[in-house]
Amino acid sequence: MNQTKVLINLVIILLITGAILYGFFGVSEENRLKLKLGLDLRSGTHITLQLKESVDPVTGEVTKIDQPTVNTTIKVFTKRLNAIGTSEIMIAQAGKDRIIIEIPEMTDLDKAKNMVRKAGRLEFKEKKFDPVTQTAQYKTVMDGRYLKSASVAPAGGSDNWCVDFQLNDEGTRIFGELTSRLVQKPLGIFFDGVMHSEPIVQTPITGGAGQITGNFTLEEANDLANILNSGALTIDVEILEAYTVSPTLGEQSLRSSLTAGVIGLIAVILYMIAYYRLPGFLASIALVIYGVWVVGSMVIPGLEFVLTLPSIAGVVLSIGMAVDANVLQFERIKEELWAGRSVRSALDAGFERAFSSIIDGHVSTFIGAMILFWFGASSVKGFGVTLMIGTVLSLVTAIWVTRQLLHFVVDFLKLDSQRKLYGE
Repeated sequence: MNQTKVLINLVIILLITGAILYGFFGVSEENRLKLKLGLDLRSGTHITLQLKESVDPVTGEVTKIDQPTVNTTIKVFTKRLNAIGTSEIMIAQAGKDRIIIEIPEMTDLDKAKNMVRKAGRLEFKEKKFDPVTQTAQYKTVMDGRYLKSASVAPAGGSDNWCVDFQLNDEGTRIFGELTSRLVQKPLGIFFDGVMHSEPIVQTPITGGAGQITGNFTLEEANDLANILNSGALTIDVEILEAYTVSPTLGEQSLRSSLTAGVIGLIAVILYMIAYYRLPGFLASIALVIYGVWVVGSMVIPGLEFVLTLPSIAGVVLSIGMAVDANVLQFERIKEELWAGRSVRSALDAGFERAFSSIIDGHVSTFIGAMILFWFGASSVKGFGVTLMIGTVLSLVTAIWVTRQLLHFVVDFLKLDSQRKLYGE
């Protein structure tokens, strides 16, 4: 290999590695790259939801569970849960009619369940007397789809709050026509099927504003306004599973995982050096570079993903792929040395002979990881995506980084005369 090309490749490798390390350790605390940890490595709440069909209260149409409906539901939950101060929530579809929500660092399970369980449906109902049953019935005449915004306002008293709302232009027109028809009649304001107030319409309301009262505390009013601003769910949801992970358990899982990973990496490095000598030492350097690249790939803007225990398993497995690729190359190099070739020619022949086997193994692993990512649940997806990234990077480090390092010690350090260094 051309010496200039080797130097250029090594400079590229060092620049990539250095840039990643600088992003993690060389800048100020607030600007550093940081890994996002999943619930099993930190505290938080996990909720699994079952989506169900619902009936539109105004039109009577049944809302089916299809992909657009699922996408809309995810958007509603994202706005709703982000508004409570959590910016790293994970909301993912699981199958055709389920959604998984993970909220890091939120251990108030009841509050999380309430935020998720509420449909967020605001309804305006007209009270009608049924002569047959001799009872009053409420009929939905308008709903919250025309809502523009909602905000908290004091309602008098030390801890008594209400929610003011504004309607969009179309909602203002409809609400004006509705209140014109109901002058001197009650108009029930319901939220998720519960009536919060029933004011008597005194005059037509054409300003597009209204108020929901109900002796709310400040926290209850804030939650209600947040849900109204995030939009109503078009379907019903049922909580299938909900649990929290304590900070202590998450910290212990992370510490144990890192310890196991470091011990395993050191054991592999010692074995590679003891058995393959100089190539094993250089492969160990390549493994360290691989580890830096994998961590760096997890924080690429737009591609960030949450690191979980299954994700760590994917990284560890891909390390095994990288070691396996180096073993194949080094065994082929030893065979060439035993055949009497020079160190320089044995390197080229060994890399060439091992290339097809390395490609086959990595491609088959990548396809398997891709299938897991497409069809697996959220935790399996995390394993699949890290295994895919790790497999690609292990291929790159095995056939490119290790090769550049070996050519450097042969072409520049002239360590090709001592054949025992290469395991002969």
